[in-house]
Amino acid sequence: MASPKTVWYLSILLVFCCSLEKQDCLETPNVTSEESPTDGSQVPSREKREVTANLSEKILISPISSVLTITEINITTAILSEKIGEVELDITNIPAELIDVLKASVKYLTYPILISSVLNITEINITTACYQNSIGFQCRCEDQYGWSCDQCSSYGSCDDIIDGKICGCVNAVPSNGQFCQPITNLTACPSPTTPAVPSNISGRIIEIELDMTNISVTLVDVLKASVNGLTYPILISNVLNVTDVNFTTACYPNSTCRCEDQYGWSCDQCLSYGSCDSIADDSCGCIKAIPPDGPFCQPIPDLTACPTPSPIPVTAILSEKIGEVELDITNIPAELIDVLKASVKYLTYPILISSVLNITEINITTACYQNSIGFQCRCEDQYGWSCDQCSSYGSCDDIIDGKICGCVNAVPSNGPFCQPIPDLTACPTQSPIPVSTTKQTTASSTTPTTPSSTTSIPTTKQSTASSTTPTTPSVNTLNLQFTMDITFNSTFNDENNAMFKDVDQTIRDVYKRNMRGFISAKLNRFKSGSVISDFTVMTTIVDNEEIAKAKDDIVSTIGGKYKIRFTCLNNTIFGNGQVNEIVVANCKSDEVGYKTAICQENGTFSVRENNCVLKEIENLFLLSQTLVGTDLPGFLERLRNSTFNLLDRIVASPATISIIVDILKNVANVSRSTPINKPLMTNFLETAGVLTSNGAKASWDVLNTNLTKNENSVFLGTFETISNFLTNDFFDIETPSIILNKTSVNNSVNNSFNLNSSVLIDIPASEASFNSITIITFDSLNNVLPARNSSSLNDSVNSINGKVVLVKVNGTIKNVTFSFAVLNETLGNPQCVFWNFSLFGGLGGWDDNGCELQSDEDRTVTCHCNHLTSYSILMSPFIPDAFRAALDFITYIGVGISMGCLVVCLIIEILVWNAVTGNNTSYMRHVSIVNIALSLLIADIWFIIGAAISEYDQKNVPACSAATFFIHFFYLALFFWMLVSGLLLLYRTVMVFSHMSKPAMLAFSFFLGYGAPIIIAVITIAVTAPVKEYIRDNDGVCWLNWTESMALLAFVIPALTIVVINLLILIVVLYKMLTRGVGDVTQPDERNAVVVIARCLAILTPFFGTTWGLGVGTMTNPENLGIHIVFAIFNSLQGLFILVFGTLLDKKIREALTGMSQVSSNRTRTTNATTSSTSGLGFFRIRRRNIFNISAAPTYSTTGASETFINT
Repeated sequence: MASPKTVWYLSILLVFCCSLEKQDCLETPNVTSEESPTDGSQVPSREKREVTANLSEKILISPISSVLTITEINITTAILSEKIGEVELDITNIPAELIDVLKASVKYLTYPILISSVLNITEINITTACYQNSIGFQCRCEDQYGWSCDQCSSYGSCDDIIDGKICGCVNAVPSNGQFCQPITNLTACPSPTTPAVPSNISGRIIEIELDMTNISVTLVDVLKASVNGLTYPILISNVLNVTDVNFTTACYPNSTCRCEDQYGWSCDQCLSYGSCDSIADDSCGCIKAIPPDGPFCQPIPDLTACPTPSPIPVTAILSEKIGEVELDITNIPAELIDVLKASVKYLTYPILISSVLNITEINITTACYQNSIGFQCRCEDQYGWSCDQCSSYGSCDDIIDGKICGCVNAVPSNGPFCQPIPDLTACPTQSPIPVSTTKQTTASSTTPTTPSSTTSIPTTKQSTASSTTPTTPSVNTLNLQFTMDITFNSTFNDENNAMFKDVDQTIRDVYKRNMRGFISAKLNRFKSGSVISDFTVMTTIVDNEEIAKAKDDIVSTIGGKYKIRFTCLNNTIFGNGQVNEIVVANCKSDEVGYKTAICQENGTFSVRENNCVLKEIENLFLLSQTLVGTDLPGFLERLRNSTFNLLDRIVASPATISIIVDILKNVANVSRSTPINKPLMTNFLETAGVLTSNGAKASWDVLNTNLTKNENSVFLGTFETISNFLTNDFFDIETPSIILNKTSVNNSVNNSFNLNSSVLIDIPASEASFNSITIITFDSLNNVLPARNSSSLNDSVNSINGKVVLVKVNGTIKNVTFSFAVLNETLGNPQCVFWNFSLFGGLGGWDDNGCELQSDEDRTVTCHCNHLTSYSILMSPFIPDAFRAALDFITYIGVGISMGCLVVCLIIEILVWNAVTGNNTSYMRHVSIVNIALSLLIADIWFIIGAAISEYDQKNVPACSAATFFIHFFYLALFFWMLVSGLLLLYRTVMVFSHMSKPAMLAFSFFLGYGAPIIIAVITIAVTAPVKEYIRDNDGVCWLNWTESMALLAFVIPALTIVVINLLILIVVLYKMLTRGVGDVTQPDERNAVVVIARCLAILTPFFGTTWGLGVGTMTNPENLGIHIVFAIFNSLQGLFILVFGTLLDKKIREALTGMSQVSSNRTRTTNATTSSTSGLGFFRIRRRNIFNISAAPTYSTTGASETFINT
């Protein structure tokens, strides 16, 4: 569309032309000017009126252009005056559409337009348009303008001379440059004699005959409707209006001529040619021939009475009539019928037919369809068949309220269509069945119909005197489906199949009553996959809440009958859904857009797309598209405030982040014409800093997975652009996430710039061919930019391991050195890179072209580059991929063995529990070993889950956090139960004769074993998760963070502390045993338990301590492959050590297992009714410090075996 600025410049041109050509726009200015010859455009002016005022002023003006200089204007006295200036525009190569836009723009300008303190434009009118044709030029006047009579005569008029003095078109461009003049200023021609014209206004009736032989009936109906919807009068010229257009007569090939409504044939014509309907009121509506004398049907009031019948007096009473129209829709597609229904529904009433006739309402009442057995006629909403018709023709649905049905199995022979439900009377015999219905005030009557597919449209007519042009809303087509849990059969797709008709009708009824803009609904087909119903809904209003309501209605209506069930239930956003159903939901009230989700088999919705954008941000985006430099201060201030006020919602919304990036891009483009000062740049950086925060990382991960968009490159590009257009001032800006330094450069010495001790830039003096440098340092741009490099689009190995720095100078440079402090010391293999915007077809990526690594030492990577742009370093884990795969294999195999050993350990404990827990010490010893094994088993299970989550390219942060929490908790529980065992050992050796009850011991043990770990784990996640520093995000592993928050210390410190405590307990116990003996430091019946506890602690404590000591070593010395391998082996064999040293080496457990085996053998022999003193377990000998000979009892009784312990 033409900009209003075009009209403004046109106005300026008009004023200058007026001033320079006539020099009298201001009455007495003294203007000295220098002007080169122009193209000779004529700019005449005419004075209209003047008012004198005194004003004294002297103005000095600089050159206006290369051809025009105003050197001085002296204004002594100004006469306030109004002048008319004319401007000629060459539109030879300008499209007609642009000319029309220019006309419209001028027409709707708001006047006056202020040019200066003493000059206004009060009005602009377009008067003349000259066009070239095949014989020369034609110049036509715009409305209310004309050519004078002499010009019409001189150049030849291409239209009629009106009022004896003007014409609207001449066949040449007048040589004197005169344009069309206002009609009121033109004088009459002197010579031609103007014929006398009556001063009264007259009306004429013109009859037009249209040949419609080959025109379809539908098109004829559309033509009639279009004419009826016109708004009158229609202006043809300033003296000619069309006040009314009416269709009067329609003649058909069978030689019958029917009159339209309110028209008729005169009585004599009805008698002469024969009437094909009754003669009524001195006229008939149809004759059996086309009259040769030509007159068409005449208005009924104009017809003369027949000579013989007595006239029937007619009183002009304002009345309302109901007319019914029957349309044959046999060969019309159902979709077109639905569009017709929707169009009728949304017409604006009343519709003016004539000065005495309006249509106040149109309702569709009845639709008759042909099926395999005949016809069915169904009523539209709020209409029904009467009880006697339902009984006579057979109802194809239930009789409601004891008086109506909605469908009959024939076209009634007496013709009436469906009637308004309130007008129907109850059946005399049937009892009413209450049904809730919604009623609307309508009116209808019936007329006969023929057996064909029909749609009845009753029209209500009333004499009024207003009209409105109808508008048709746009039609939307929705392709939907639902699944029925029944076996598919191809016969279901037969449209005469009972299920097909039932489902089709239900869909139509349900969506009709639930959707405001409903047009139609149609079942397309059934397809296999259980049975999937594909159907189409056409509507003028698409409302996701209405669609969801209709879907629920479908299930409640036929769900039980056809086994339609929801899997996802009562979701607060997406409602209900079936498996694999994609559901669209509206955004919140303060957002625009939509979101989609798919229903999963587990009964939850998985969000697929979220396009919701905050309305405030959307409004700012719209403003940014027309932003100019003068608006920047207020706009950037509002943008900054909005992003801070809505920070939490912005960083969680990828769509909103994308819109803000577009806003910043528009601001950067405006900076090309408007230098950016410090306050503007501060607001810009603070806004951008919100997008780089840690909270926005998940949203950027979503955006970066879409390889069709490049929001990350666009975001960085805004800084590349705007940094080129800063003011010449030197300033520093420091925001929480971004730091900007613009400073001067000393060309005589080397220049070093230390940016917050994280990046050091060194520029040799020989390269300093510029005087200023701008450096922007990003603390967390690694949240925005992916780590892909020029060799791999999907790089999951490398990480951005230094701050990103952007450097701009007002010159060139080919030698610069960067020193980056590494962020994650566990990574190695540094690469010096810059962001190349052209990689991967414009997606952008890191490139090392022109940069090389100089050194990597003391946690600092030094790079040398020969150009300037945005730089950082990429680093990857120290361990090569091949070795990492081997480590993963060792870990998974070892963890599998460990879990198997732990399961065996728990099974053995269950089997021998009663036999080995005879005293409190043994009982607590086995409680501890069971909980140690159980904790480690659950921790290993969560370890496998966490590893599976880590395998995905897009990490599921909530799932990974949950896995990390449980791994942390259960590994801590393992160590705290080890501490329980150590304290039990200390208690039984130091406090020999002290007795604590079993419940007290259990309560203390469980509080320490699980209470302390849960407290530590909860505090850890509560402190670090809100700031996104709970889990590791540099290598994708689901485990506690180390580089940012050092959350891993919440595991390492308690674990290693317990190892030290247990070692001290062992030293104390061993000292007592060595000085007193085992028997002196324990109760006799608890001696074995104490020995086993001591042995477990002596072996497992160093083993666990060594394992997690190696874990700390992998963090402090990540490049040491040997530590990684040993840690993987130790970590994966913890379960095996617990089984061997905690269970199998306990002689009591072995004896219990032996006894169970012996009892089993005894029971087998008893069943076989045989005896044997030599078979079975005769001897079971274990050689350690003592040899125990265990002999079977002489008889195989169920009391078990007797045991003899001989100390050798």
